[in-house]
Amino acid sequence: MTLVVQKFGGTSVGTPERIRAVANRIADTRRHGTSLVVVVSAMGHTTDELIELAHQVSKHPTHREMDMLLTTGERISMALLSMALTDLGVPALSLTGSQSGIITDSSHRRARIRRILGDRIRAALSEGMVPIIAGFQGVSENKEITTLGRGGSDTTAVALAAALEADYCDIFTDVDGVFSADPRMVPNAKFWRKIPHDLMVEMAIRGAGVLHPRSVELAKQFGVRVRVRNSLNESEGTIVVAVDQCKSSAGMEEFGVTGVSADRSRMLLTVHLSRSTVLGALWDRASRSHLSIVSPMFSNGTVQLFVERDSEDEWKRHLEELSFLGFVNAYEMDPRSVPVSVIGDRFAQDGSAIYEVVETLSQNQIPVLLGAASSLAITVAVSVDHVEEAVKALHDVFFKKV
Repeated sequence: MTLVVQKFGGTSVGTPERIRAVANRIADTRRHGTSLVVVVSAMGHTTDELIELAHQVSKHPTHREMDMLLTTGERISMALLSMALTDLGVPALSLTGSQSGIITDSSHRRARIRRILGDRIRAALSEGMVPIIAGFQGVSENKEITTLGRGGSDTTAVALAAALEADYCDIFTDVDGVFSADPRMVPNAKFWRKIPHDLMVEMAIRGAGVLHPRSVELAKQFGVRVRVRNSLNESEGTIVVAVDQCKSSAGMEEFGVTGVSADRSRMLLTVHLSRSTVLGALWDRASRSHLSIVSPMFSNGTVQLFVERDSEDEWKRHLEELSFLGFVNAYEMDPRSVPVSVIGDRFAQDGSAIYEVVETLSQNQIPVLLGAASSLAITVAVSVDHVEEAVKALHDVFFKKV
């Protein structure tokens, strides 16, 4: 029997009506002979509301207690979906991350999965039940509840698909799949039926939103077939595949563009080091805390990088400690500078791509504060006031022939 892991995001389970719709979809899929494991996110904006609630009662809530609080969001979703399925005559069993045997390291707020036991999941499947798993969470070796960070439910779903050797992992969201830009921002964005892992990782890292980058990296590592689909219709969606299964429309040595994205969840951090040789101390702090970094740029003892806004307090704590130790002279956080990226391939072989990015923004009177390029992405910093305008202008230029 085919085994599929399905993940439903916050918008898909955002209301009682949508939860019942998801239950009906699961019941229909099961009637066609597919065995299912379902992963759910918290309803709608529940996670944001819980974070706001925490800061109403505490100026600096500890990461451990935040994990205890935030995991309740997914527990609500899993229980409600299980109830809805039971009403449809589908036997279901809701399980938390710890009950599912998702073992993580000991990092709170950004834990990494070490292994998945999955005994209770397999037992439920053998009894003809649909296991409903709370995404975004696990348990450490020392029995502490942990969370996997923003977008962690995607990672939960792909990791489960790998551990259970599922045939597919379907990530359900509120769009039809992966587009060349956010279709709500760029109505004529190109739909991708297939997209290679490496470019999907770049798009996810740089704000595409439909998949978490760690989930795509796991899919590539363990050979999980991931499909991004719309929970509100029957579209087949986008499948993330190996690069040799995805034919490029670009010429043999021309660069090709896959997407244009912006990430308002990030801001620009500038760090002035006391000497260039202490750069390793900064990277070590970020690595040990699983802090995400995008497009780091280094010049004359100054490092500039894009960091997540919700990690601001943690970055400040690390930078103050490094300042005390004499490693950092000063630092500035610029919440008004947002990364806008063009994602594709072979950029390093053709400088005209970088020229087009800068020239296009200049012609639209959008100042470029700084920029960085790799073979797969070109990222510039623009003012938060010009983000949507920048994405539309760049998309118009790079996809005018598509």
